[in-house]
Amino acid sequence: MTWPFENDTSAIVKKLAKRNLAADKTRNILIVMTIAFAACLIMATALYAIGTQRASRSHAAGMYQANISGLNDETARAIQNDDRVLAGFSYLMGMLDHGEYKVTVRSIDENLIRLAKYPALNGRLPETENEVAITQALLDREGMDAQVGDTILLALTGAPQHYTVCGILPVTDSNYSIFVTPAFVKGNAENPVYSAYINVQGTDGLPEESIKACIQSLAGEWGVETKDVDFSGYYFSLIRQRSLEYMTAVLFVILIVILACVLVIYSLFFVSVIKKTNEYGKLRTIGTTARQVKWIVMKEGRSLSKIGIPIGLIVGAAAGYILVPSGWAIHVVLVVGTLVAVLMYLCIMLAVRHPAKLASKVTPIEAIRYSAGKDEVTVKSTKRLRRSLSGGRLALINFSRSKKKTILTVASLGICGILLMASSAYFNFIDPVNVARGVFPYGQVRIELGDYGSQSHSSEEFVELQGENPLSPDLMERLAEMDGVKDMRVYRGTVLNVTTPTGYENPFLTDAFSADRQALLEEYLIAGTADLRELTANNGVVIKQLSQLAELFDWEVSIGDKLTIQAGSGERKEVTVMGIVDESIPYGGYELIYMPLEALSELMPTENLNYQVLLDTADSDWEQVREGVRKLLPENARLYVTTLNDWAENYKGLLANYRTPVYLFVLFIGVFGALNLLNTLITNVLTRKRELGVLQAVGMGRRQVSKMLLTEGLLYTAGAFVLSISFGTLFGVLLCRVFSAMSVFGEVRYHFPIWEMTGFFALMLVVQIGFSFATIKQLRSQSLVEQIRELS
Repeated sequence: MTWPFENDTSAIVKKLAKRNLAADKTRNILIVMTIAFAACLIMATALYAIGTQRASRSHAAGMYQANISGLNDETARAIQNDDRVLAGFSYLMGMLDHGEYKVTVRSIDENLIRLAKYPALNGRLPETENEVAITQALLDREGMDAQVGDTILLALTGAPQHYTVCGILPVTDSNYSIFVTPAFVKGNAENPVYSAYINVQGTDGLPEESIKACIQSLAGEWGVETKDVDFSGYYFSLIRQRSLEYMTAVLFVILIVILACVLVIYSLFFVSVIKKTNEYGKLRTIGTTARQVKWIVMKEGRSLSKIGIPIGLIVGAAAGYILVPSGWAIHVVLVVGTLVAVLMYLCIMLAVRHPAKLASKVTPIEAIRYSAGKDEVTVKSTKRLRRSLSGGRLALINFSRSKKKTILTVASLGICGILLMASSAYFNFIDPVNVARGVFPYGQVRIELGDYGSQSHSSEEFVELQGENPLSPDLMERLAEMDGVKDMRVYRGTVLNVTTPTGYENPFLTDAFSADRQALLEEYLIAGTADLRELTANNGVVIKQLSQLAELFDWEVSIGDKLTIQAGSGERKEVTVMGIVDESIPYGGYELIYMPLEALSELMPTENLNYQVLLDTADSDWEQVREGVRKLLPENARLYVTTLNDWAENYKGLLANYRTPVYLFVLFIGVFGALNLLNTLITNVLTRKRELGVLQAVGMGRRQVSKMLLTEGLLYTAGAFVLSISFGTLFGVLLCRVFSAMSVFGEVRYHFPIWEMTGFFALMLVVQIGFSFATIKQLRSQSLVEQIRELS
């Protein structure tokens, strides 16, 4: 505000700020790049987080929410005639074993194609029993170049027969399926599974609990039991809000970007103010007030933010679209862009505030005295009569002139090194084999009962499978005698329908243990007892403590909990939780409940309860044993063969998905540090050209100047190295211990990431040395007189 008796000098101050900007183009470019880069990162990160959620919900809209199995014709008609749901129907004929993969044979209809969100079918669905539709993934896996209308040879009912391809479903994500008519399934399968896949109309967008309650209510009206309703985990994972851990990670990324941006901008303005102390002092001499000087610096920050922020927002919005095009929306971009712009502006003003305050405190006397920078040259009393003024010594003196500037530059580089060291120390030393041992605790080859193991079947289906169990005693003997097999463990149990104390009913794999495995349960016991006699006498069970039980079933497991169990459609029985074991127990893999063999046998209509076999082999023999097992198993037996290597390879891919964005983030933070280093090196040369000219005039050789400038850059690199190694090691050890305790990827032991850190500092040296030589070359192109006069 200008009072009536004051002169309005705002126009002059604006002009001074504008000319001040024009006089420091190198600094301005670095600041605009920093602001734009930070705004782009924050914008892209926010749009990605929001966009993936929107894309997931958009993809989930219209998808089937649950499937109901074991239908009869009457129930199917009731579902089909209910206008409140869209339903697709399927008859499952079975699975064909093709060695390393299985092929599903079933019927589907147009509604199911729509509900499963499959792409448009090329051709049509089969109408006669000699027609099939097939997935492109299966054609590619089999190496067949079939087109719609071609005839192919398939063994669907035993002997190979010719079938006409009437349709091809263009999916390539390991979906190996053959589609036939319902009549074909009924005519060739003894007990085909008839299922309905439903979507309750008008519920897209509702909370998960509301949708599930609605489906349960409709199922009751149709006469469907709760245990026959299987909610689609994929659908509900898509509509579920992002977890607290996910949002924390996103906020952490944004916070780090903001801190790095503020640090770099503060450093750039701080160095600029130190460089221009003489100019600000002259302004004060001719009558400029401290407030006006501060306003000039703040005006510079505002002007540069008006350039950098829009550029960053535009590029960030484009990046957000490229990352998640299906989740991109203009109204979201406008809202996020506004918030990011305000946040960036406040951060820039915060970063500029202190340098502006320093500029306002410059007095005319200080400006007259200023030569190399306020408080940069520290004079200390000494008794030494002479000192070494070698290139290295002069580099050290200059490095320690402005401690704050040095600390800011080293810190910005060190943050990148710390993040790289901590993240690489964790991700690079996660052993995929060790992680796989969480679900594959013993041996190298696993044989499971079921199309894809026990977890892919309901209790009724699994009990039926065990009625004609291919894991027979004779097969066990032959497996034990195979070449390459050192040891074998056989697991007995079944899939039970379990009703939790909170009222949820779900199929859980239950292991029937005997005395030989009691010691293992007792070793990992958290609470209660695992004594076989005590459990048998009191209808007790032991349960594995899993965090998912609380998330999915609102059930915090405790001693004394009552469970109702049922094997298939058999009798129900109430049991008591008498023991709780840790989830890290290396038992069998998927089992949740441990029950005495004698007690479980009373519930089962069959004697053979084998559900899994683990074979231990030498590390070099597992492939040979796997192939031998596949040859030994009965043709089309409903058994699933996997290896430890299969699981380890899957975890390798998962780790790569985690590692890539983390390293990209570290790379982006490194850009901030590089910008700050370049600014420091450039400013050091520009503000000391006269000083360097004077040193050469009094006898300093060009080689000594080169050594001094090169050593200064190496000192910054060395400082960042020490900071990265010390704090990076500390954070790396903490990261490994914390995540190991959380069992995210099993136990991870800290190892120094030598290759990553060698690459990081080699790159820093290349950049720093390259810049130093370019600077030296530029200085050599000027005469001593030009250098001395330049800043006079």
